[in-house]
Amino acid sequence: MKIIYTLFLLLALSIKVQAQNATNHVGSLEKSSRVKNIVSLKAGITDPILAVVYERLFTPYLSAELAVGLLGVSIGPRLILPSLRQNKVNFHTGVIFGAGYFAGGGYGYLPIGINRLTKNNFVISLDLGPQYLFEGEEFLPGGTFKIGKAF
Repeated sequence: MKIIYTLFLLLALSIKVQAQNATNHVGSLEKSSRVKNIVSLKAGITDPILAVVYERLFTPYLSAELAVGLLGVSIGPRLILPSLRQNKVNFHTGVIFGAGYFAGGGYGYLPIGINRLTKNNFVISLDLGPQYLFEGEEFLPGGTFKIGKAF
């Protein structure tokens, strides 16, 4: 759990609060609409524990991700609010379904998190939420940290 708190603190420290005028805001929206794919490395307490994640953005607000990694896989949609924009903090949620060794079979995960797209198109993301293990019929805490590149 200390790792999650440390990663959250690092993410919070990396976020710059910047005031922008309307012209810069429109320019950042135009740039973000060109971002369609994100490839990330993921570490977390949901299966897969370590993974490579491919995320496809269908709109600036809606995406789907597929994670393949150490002893597990996961897939699911994500809702991003406000839209994915450069140099801004965005919030996301979704529903992730997966299967893995550590979960003992299938699971469902409700991530609630934050992410930031830098001006160089690097993405940092942290989410926490409940996960439901289908085999054991129990709820456990879940969380992931992702860092990747958008293109």
